[in-house]
Order: sequence, then C-alpha cells, then structure tokens
Amino acid sequence: EVENPNADQEVEENLDRIRPDLQEAFDRREAGHDINRPEAVAKRKKRGHRTARVNIEDLCDEGSFIEYGSVVMAAQRRRRTEEDLIKNTTGDGMVCGLGHVNGDLFTNEQSRVMAMSYDYMVLAGTQGKMNHAKKDRMFEIAEQNRLPTILFAEGGGGRPGDTDTSGVAGLDCLAFTYFAQLSGLVPIIGITTGRCFAGNAVLLGCCDVIIATEDSNIGIGGPAMIEGGGLGIFTPEEVGPMDVQVPNGVVDIAVKDETEAVSVAKKYLSYFQGTT
Repeated sequence: EVENPNADQEVEENLDRIRPDLQEAFDRREAGHDINRPEAVAKRKKRGHRTARVNIEDLCDEGSFIEYGSVVMAAQRRRRTEEDLIKNTTGDGMVCGLGHVNGDLFTNEQSRVMAMSYDYMVLAGTQGKMNHAKKDRMFEIAEQNRLPTILFAEGGGGRPGDTDTSGVAGLDCLAFTYFAQLSGLVPIIGITTGRCFAGNAVLLGCCDVIIATEDSNIGIGGPAMIEGGGLGIFTPEEVGPMDVQVPNGVVDIAVKDETEAVSVAKKYLSYFQGTT
C-alpha cells in the first residue's frame, strides 16, 4: 500500500460552494430581472406602465412561469461590448416561456399556456435577430403542444441596429409564418399598451382578440416611417390612437390599464379552457 504524501494537506470540499462558472450563469440569468434594472423600471412607472415581467407574473399562476432564452443578448457584438449588451439588452427585448393560467379552475393540462411579452425597457421592445429566434422557437412549441398563446405586443417593430446578421434584410426568420399557423389551432390573445408599431403591430393584428389600454397607439408605420415616406411629421401619440382604432374595429376590447387588460385576458381565455 502506497501512502499518500499529501494526506495532511487534504481539506474537506465545501459542497455548498458555488463554482465561478455557475455563479456567472446565475448572474447572466438575473441580469434581466427588474430588480437589476432600477432606472429602466423607474421610467416605466413614470409613464404609468408596468414592466414585461410584472405583466407575465400577473397573468400566470404563481410560480408556474418557466422562462426561455433569458440570457441571449442583442446581436450587436460588432459595435458594442459584451458587458454593455449583458447590462442593457439581456433577453433581446423579449420575455417568453411556458406557464399556467386559471389553474384554480381547470386541470393542469387545460391551464397550460405560452406567454410572451416584448420588453419595452430593452431597445424599445424592437424586434432583433435573437428576439425573432426566440419567437420562432416559442411559436413552434405552441403549435406542437396546442398551447393558447398570449402576446404583450408593445414595441417599435423591426430593429435596424443589429450587426451580427447574415445580411439578408432580417427576413431569415419564421416567426410570422409560425404565428399565422397558430390561427384556428389555439386561442391567440393580443394585449398592448403605449406604442405598438410595425412588426409588433403585425403580430398584434394576427391575434384572435386585441385588448388595448386607453393610452395605446397602434400603427403599421411609426413616426419615422411615416416621415420617411413623405407623409408628414407626427408624434407617436398621433399615430393610431384609441379614439380612432376602437371605432374602426381594430381593437376588440378597450381597457383602462394593463391590470385590467390582464384580468380581461384571463377571463377571455377561460372560455376556451374547458368546463369547470
């Protein structure tokens, strides 16, 4: 038998110790949480709006939401540092995952949903490369598993600032196709508040029901596109306000705020979840 010469130097391993690489993973996942973005959260509150995470937390049964793709960043590594991207673009402007809604009334299977929200605190809720990739995945899962889908659509549409792309005009995504394939297959609920323009408005318009707060503005073209097309200069609040979109029939259910919007969405969804 050979004696271990380092026996006296051995120390007991601390099994509760978090390895540096695991801690880094935890930090990346938590970077996009509201508690770590106080300035952005304060701006939302000042405008009278809730954050994407608060809305999803209110929508889903407590503890049921499982997030997908929380650590992705905007595809802008060619012009921004990784530290900047982690701090300011974690999630790439989209919070999405699986959860349960109305689980107190229906079975575990009946209450399953796909919940997703553009995050206006990240690049104004615009649609970027990784943002689209997340939607591709989530809509595919919703189709495969026949999951009702709830979309919070506030945001500014396609994002021109991504640099880490294939150079095909940002059209190499299937999100819009996948979303259209959900039509008639599962209930699709759209909710918006504030500004909802361009690609965000396209997805909203594909929903079975559109719920909008009284301060919403909905338009396929935002102010920049309208001005670029030579149609004049308008503020965001002048584009598709509710006193136009509700009488036009664009909005199905007008509500006061996001709290009421979530409540109405849960009630609407209950009509398709089964008998109680």
